[in-house]
Amino acid sequence: MTRTMFRGKHQVLFNYLPNRTFDFERIAVIARVTGVRGDPRTDLNASVLLRRIADEVRTWQEEFRPVLRDDVFQQTDRFVLLDPRDVQSELFPKVLWCQNRGCGRVFDYRHRNSLPNRCPICHQGRLIQLRFVKIHCCGELQPLLPPSCRQCHSQGHMALDTRGSERISNFRWICRQCNTSINLFGGICSCQWPDRNKRNMQIEVHRAGRTYYAHTTVLLNIPHRRLDGFFMLPEWPAIAAAKFLGMPEVANQALSEYGQNIQSAQDNQSTGLTGADLDELFRRQASGELRLEDLPSEMQSLRERRQREQEERSPSGIIQSLSQRTGVPWPIWQTVGQEMLESIMPMETGHPTELNLGNPNEPSTRITQQMGISRLVLVSDYPIITATYGFSRAEYRPNQCRLNPFPAHPDHRGRFPIFVDQVQADALLLSLNPDRVLSWLEQNGCQPNIPPGLDHNLARRSYFIQLLSHTPFRETLHIDHREERMVFGLLHTFSHLSIRQATLFCGLERTSLSEYLLPTTLTFALYCNHRFGATIGALTALFEQSLYEWLLSIRDTRRCVYDPVCCERTSNCHACTHLAETSCRFFNLNLCRAFLFGGCDSEIGEIQIGYFDPSL
Repeated sequence: MTRTMFRGKHQVLFNYLPNRTFDFERIAVIARVTGVRGDPRTDLNASVLLRRIADEVRTWQEEFRPVLRDDVFQQTDRFVLLDPRDVQSELFPKVLWCQNRGCGRVFDYRHRNSLPNRCPICHQGRLIQLRFVKIHCCGELQPLLPPSCRQCHSQGHMALDTRGSERISNFRWICRQCNTSINLFGGICSCQWPDRNKRNMQIEVHRAGRTYYAHTTVLLNIPHRRLDGFFMLPEWPAIAAAKFLGMPEVANQALSEYGQNIQSAQDNQSTGLTGADLDELFRRQASGELRLEDLPSEMQSLRERRQREQEERSPSGIIQSLSQRTGVPWPIWQTVGQEMLESIMPMETGHPTELNLGNPNEPSTRITQQMGISRLVLVSDYPIITATYGFSRAEYRPNQCRLNPFPAHPDHRGRFPIFVDQVQADALLLSLNPDRVLSWLEQNGCQPNIPPGLDHNLARRSYFIQLLSHTPFRETLHIDHREERMVFGLLHTFSHLSIRQATLFCGLERTSLSEYLLPTTLTFALYCNHRFGATIGALTALFEQSLYEWLLSIRDTRRCVYDPVCCERTSNCHACTHLAETSCRFFNLNLCRAFLFGGCDSEIGEIQIGYFDPSL
C-alpha cells in the first residue's frame, strides 16, 4: 500500500535524502529514501556551483572521497542540478522485534515482501521494526541482524534484551532455547578502512544524528547568461577584486558588459582614437586653439595616451595594477575571486537600499559608526542557492569519514545529482570597517603585516584578503592562527548575535534566518531562508522601522544567562552565540563574545579590548 507525506524543499535538502532513514508520518513505520526525483535547473550557473563544491571537498584527501575527485568536478556533464519534486522510499529495516517481554525474539524478513503483525513463535507479541541499525564511516548502512547461538547453533530464537537500559552497550542477545547470552557486536565492515582500529561497524538508533550527515553548501546565484563574456576572461577574479576595492579602471563599467567592451577595445586598437577624439581635435583646430601644423603631433600624442589607457583598463593591465597597488600577489586574488564577485553582485543585479552614513544626525547612522560598521545595505532579492551534494556517516570531519555523492540518477543519464533550492530572499548586508578592525587587532597585541602595496589604503584593506585566503573556517582556529581566529571570530560572532536579535524584532523563529559570510571582505549577510508566510518582507520591515533598536540590542548583548560560568570559560554557548545547523554553515566554530565585548577566549586567552569598545 502506498503512503504519502508532505515536506518542504528545505527539509528534503537536509532530512530526506538518498540512503537516509526516517520515521514515516502518522504510522509506526521506518523507511529509507531510495531516490529523490526532481526537475533539472538549467537556469543556475553549474560551473560556479561546482567550483564552490570542489573548494569545499578539497579539505578531504582524495582517498576519502574516491568518487568526488578533483578531475570529476572539471566535467560539468557528470552532474545534474535537481530541484526536488518528490521522494521515493522503501521499508527499512525488515527486521522485526517481538514486543512480548517474555519472548523478545528478533526476526530477519529481508527477503520477504509481506510482513506478519504477530510473533510466529509466541503468537502473542506484536512485531515492530527494530529501530537499531549498523553504520560505518565509509557510508555503509546495514540492518542489525540477530546472530546464531554459539551454544546450540539455533536460528530464529535470538531475543534482544535491553535490560531496562537506553545504552546499547548494556544490551544483550539471549537465546530463548538454551539461555546463552551474547554481547551486541556490529561486525567488521568490508570496506578495508585504512585505519584498522576503525573497521568495526557501530550500532545506533536509526534516527540518531550520527547515522547521516548531509553535506551542503550555500552560495549566491551568479546569472551565467548575463556574465558569459565576463567568465570567458581568465582575468575575471582581478576585475571582480578591482570592483570590490573601487579602483577607477573598472568603476563605471558593469560586469555584464565586460566581454563585449573588451572586444570593442580590441577592434579600436588599430586606430587608437575614437570618433569623439577626432571631432574634438578638429574643433580645436577650427577654433584656433590648435595650429594646423601641430595637428599630427597632437593626434599622435592623444593616440599614445588612449592606448595607455586601454592597456591599463585591459584585464592584464588590471592584474598588474591590482597587484602593485595592493601588494597582494595574483595567485591569492585568483583564490578569492568568487568571494569578491559575491560581495559586489547584489549591488550589480539586485535592488539595494543603502543606509546613508553621511548624515550624523540620524540615530541609526550614529550607532552604526559607533559599532564599527562601514556599510549596511538592504537587498530585496538576494538569490541564495542551497545545494546538497553528498553525505557521510558516523563522522562529518574531513579525513575522518568518506564523503559520498548521491547515487547516479537513472532518469538523467547516470549523472550524479546535486539537490538545489533557490530562495529570492530579503537580506541585510553588513560590512565591518577595515581600519577599525586593524586598530582593534593592534590594541590587542597583534602586529598586522600590511602588504607592501603602492596605495596604502588599498593595501590595508587587502591585508584581510591575504590573511584569510587559505584559512580553514570549518575547523577550530588555535593560537597558532591568532589573527585569523580574531578576525573571523569577530565577524562570525557579530553575525550570530545579529541573527539572534533580528528574530526578536521580526517575530520569526531563529531557524528562519540564516547567515552568509564573506570573510575576506569583512562582510556578512542575514537572509530569510523560507519562501512564504511572515518571512516575506521581514528584514525589509526591520531595516525601515526598527533598525536603530536592532543595532542597539546587538551592542547590548554582552550578557549570557549562564554567566559568570559561560563568561569565565568560553563566552560561547547555545544560550548566547550558537545557531541551528541550518543557519550556520561553519558548525558554530570560532565563536566568542570576547571578540565584541572583551574577555577570555578559549584559544587565545584574554582579549583586553572588544570591537565595540568606545575607545576604538
